[in-house]
Amino acid sequence: SRLPSIAARASAAARAAAVPGECAVVDTFCDAAYARSSVKLVGSAAPLLRAARAAAEAALSAVDLSLEPHPAPHPRQGAVDMVAFMPLSEERCEAIAGQLESCDDLAWQLGASLGGLGVPVLMYGGRAGRSLLATRRGTSFFASTRRAAPREAAAELPFDFGPEELPQRSGVSIVGAMPYVTNYNIQVEAATLADCRVAAAAVREEFGVQVMALPHEEGTHEIGCNLQAARGRDSPPTRLVLEAVRASLPRGAQVAKEYVVGLTPGEALGRFCGETAAPPPNAPWRYDCSLDS
Repeated sequence: SRLPSIAARASAAARAAAVPGECAVVDTFCDAAYARSSVKLVGSAAPLLRAARAAAEAALSAVDLSLEPHPAPHPRQGAVDMVAFMPLSEERCEAIAGQLESCDDLAWQLGASLGGLGVPVLMYGGRAGRSLLATRRGTSFFASTRRAAPREAAAELPFDFGPEELPQRSGVSIVGAMPYVTNYNIQVEAATLADCRVAAAAVREEFGVQVMALPHEEGTHEIGCNLQAARGRDSPPTRLVLEAVRASLPRGAQVAKEYVVGLTPGEALGRFCGETAAPPPNAPWRYDCSLDS
């Protein structure tokens, strides 16, 4: 698989651009079954933006979306598929409004940079006035997993940055800011995809978070949850989400494993402190940037 080399190039570029003590790569993740990789950075505003630009440029040089398999094993629409700037907090939106605004500023600066490289960019978040989900629905993201759908990346929304014509090598990059997302996956065996979709719907109904159920490796299915705070509620704990899934699965179905892709906010900050030998800040001035490709 090329995924480890792609993730390694992106993380190496970010490390080379990072200001010591101000920004660090805290996690790199690859999933061969989904042909997907991610790099997670933590830092203060300007150093984080610089490292994120370097990681995105490295990923764009390494990935030719037009050569990737069709249908996609996981939804996608871009070589640098999604970038999220997020406060390191699981508190509800009202408590982190200022931090979200700062993350939005960083996202728009990165979007402009990618557009300058010839990549079409769609923005999401407060300034864009639409969510990540709504933005993805305006592209070929969800259709990319269907055999009958065209293999070409496409978008119905007008681009915020970059060329009007969509290059198939890069596809569309979606960039923005949002409350911290903990990517929590639950792998299920001895259940059908329909069973897992019922469980995903139960989680969505109870916690108001984004959830997908997809086929995974060796005949299993995976319920992928984006656990996130919103207005009026904090991010739900993983243990409660797992309880809801187990309660919704049919008898005989088994949770094979459950895991967080990336890190919780506390884990991300802890790794930052370990990488940089910097003490935890007294104020929440560190931010997270996650790049998926």
